[in-house]
Amino acid sequence: MHGAAGGDATVIDPDEARRRGVEVIGIEQLYGFGPHTGRWARRMMTRAAAGEIRPVIGQTFPLHRAAAAHAAMEDRTALGKTLLLL
Repeated sequence: MHGAAGGDATVIDPDEARRRGVEVIGIEQLYGFGPHTGRWARRMMTRAAAGEIRPVIGQTFPLHRAAAAHAAMEDRTALGKTLLLL
C-alpha cells in the first residue's frame, strides 16, 4: 500500500507487474509475513552485501538542509532514497 498516508493509494496493474516479475499482493496478506521477516531480511542483506541489489539514491542533502529533504519527500518530488549527509 503506497500513498495512502498522503492521499489516494497507488493503483498497480497486476498484469503489468507480472510482466515485470513482480507479485502484487493484498494488504491483508501482510499479516502472515511475521514468521518470515527474519529469514527474508538475512537473505536480502546477504544479497546487498554481495552487491547483487542496491538502493536507488535519488538525492542527498547536507544535514543542515534536513527540512528541505523532508519537504522533498512530502511533496513527492523525491525519487528513490533521500540521504542526509553528515
